[in-house]
Amino acid sequence: MQTTERPATGPARGASPVRGVVLVAVAVVLGFFVLRALDDTGAGSDAVDTGTTPAASEPEQGGGDTTEAPDTTEPTARPPAEVTVIVANGSGVDGAASQQSDAIRVGGYQVVEPTNAPELVDATQVLPTAGFEAEAEVLAADIGAPAEAVQPMPDPPPVELADANILVILGPDLTG
Repeated sequence: MQTTERPATGPARGASPVRGVVLVAVAVVLGFFVLRALDDTGAGSDAVDTGTTPAASEPEQGGGDTTEAPDTTEPTARPPAEVTVIVANGSGVDGAASQQSDAIRVGGYQVVEPTNAPELVDATQVLPTAGFEAEAEVLAADIGAPAEAVQPMPDPPPVELADANILVILGPDLTG
C-alpha cells in the first residue's frame, strides 16, 4: 500500500509576516488622512450656520458703534397650492362668498366650503393664521383687496377655520 502524503512546504513566496504588518500600517495611515480630510470639510454639526451672530443678539459692552443694518429680507410666500383659504360672507350679498371662493380656487389656492361671517363688515378683511402673513398679502393682491385689508387673526377666530390658513371676510367692496 502506498501513501500519498504531500511533502511539507515552507511559507509561500512573499507571505512573510513583515509584509502583512506593512500593509496594515499603510491602511491605518491612509484611513487617518481620509478621516482628517472629511473632518476638515465642515460637515459636522459644529459647522451649521444658524444665521444669528452674537453681536446681533447681545448688546456690546463699551462705547463702540453697534448699529447694524436691519434685516430687510421678507419671508417668501408659499405657492398658492400650499395655502388653504376659507371665505366668509360679510357683505350681505347672497352667494358672494361662493363666487369669491371659486375665483380663489381658480388662482390655485385650496379652498374649503364658504360660510357666513357672524356680522357684516364695511370692507374685506384678509386674516392669516400665524406664519401665513406673507401668503395673506399675496392673496389680498390677487383678489383686489387693499394692503390694509390684511390684519392679524383675532383670538378666537370669528368663524370655524376648518383647517384653513387664511380667512377672507368678504365685504361689499369686493362683491359684484
